[in-house]
Amino acid sequence: MAFEGNYEYKIEIDTIDDAKKIVSIATKLKGKIVLKSDSKFSVNAKSLLGVLLAKKLNWSNLRIVMEEDHYTEFEKFIVS
Repeated sequence: MAFEGNYEYKIEIDTIDDAKKIVSIATKLKGKIVLKSDSKFSVNAKSLLGVLLAKKLNWSNLRIVMEEDHYTEFEKFIVS
């Protein structure tokens, strides 16, 4: 779903391995990719520390926001 010129999808990060996989995928892709929460916090999805922080703090309604649509790369983590 496009949102303000970006693509935004709700995701779930269940394990630390999931966090590592998200960072691994994000670092290979072009463009800005961030994780955002309902409380308006955001972190760079290319930062392992940032993604682990998002998981550790159990951010509500975690979403991945991208400049380009990389749905297929993150499809495993996207929830409806």
